[in-house]
Amino acid sequence: MPEVNIVINSREHKISCEAGEEQRVKDLAEMLNKEVINIANNVGQIGDVKLMVLAAITVLDKNQDILDEAADSIESNVKKLEKIFNTLKT
Repeated sequence: MPEVNIVINSREHKISCEAGEEQRVKDLAEMLNKEVINIANNVGQIGDVKLMVLAAITVLDKNQDILDEAADSIESNVKKLEKIFNTLKT
């Protein structure tokens, strides 16, 4: 199993990942690091665990917003298609 070196909050970590996923892991780690740095700049160095928890919640919140928007869009499109279908049916 390949190992990837990542940097979070100026600390290097070596983690394992599936073969072929190395770049994805690096990209995700970079996104997480940006969130950690942003939080640390706003609230200070409050400890790695708290920074990681806050960063994870922030990333998950953004992800959930995207999922909610996608679900709303799908629901809206389904209603439009049902309306079109019902119009064509009559």
